[in-house]
Amino acid sequence: MVRSVIIQTVTPGPCRVLYAQMYGCAGDQTGSLAQTAARGRQKEQVATVARQVQSECSFQQHCAAADPVGEEVRRHLSQEGAVVPQTGIFQMPPGEPFGTKVFTVWQTAANCGLALVCENHENRQQAAATLSQIFRLLRQHLRVLTQPEEVLQKADRVAAILHHFLPQGQLLFLNSRAVRHKEKELELMLSGK
Repeated sequence: MVRSVIIQTVTPGPCRVLYAQMYGCAGDQTGSLAQTAARGRQKEQVATVARQVQSECSFQQHCAAADPVGEEVRRHLSQEGAVVPQTGIFQMPPGEPFGTKVFTVWQTAANCGLALVCENHENRQQAAATLSQIFRLLRQHLRVLTQPEEVLQKADRVAAILHHFLPQGQLLFLNSRAVRHKEKELELMLSGK
């Protein structure tokens, strides 16, 4: 199961979380004090993951800058207008900020980053494929590469994409036909028909 989905900025400086969706949260806590504490803990978990993604992205950029061949390829692709995403995965040990061992799959392009925090037993390749699919749909339906803040204004579109391709935090194994069908359903829903 996916614990959370995070959309963030990845430029140097303070990390800004634009959208976060938590799954599998304990809903049995009663009382406003317990709910406030749980919300604060969730915000800290999201912030910790976002900072780690930003750090990993910065590290990859620094390493890539030291590689002259890779730099030439990136320069050539950027001249053609292609966006080359950075991807990665890292594991967080049990304890803080999560109670159990989790891993995070992330992808960034331009100034926008997307991360899936998954339970340790989940299929890492399936998580990466789902992440790429969601990121592609976000680029298609929102201008996340040029205007990441559009995520704040159109959170309903983000929620619809997540609802179709990550229902209640469950990773779906979809063949290409099922993906096309889900994309058509999403198009109909977003167009209001």
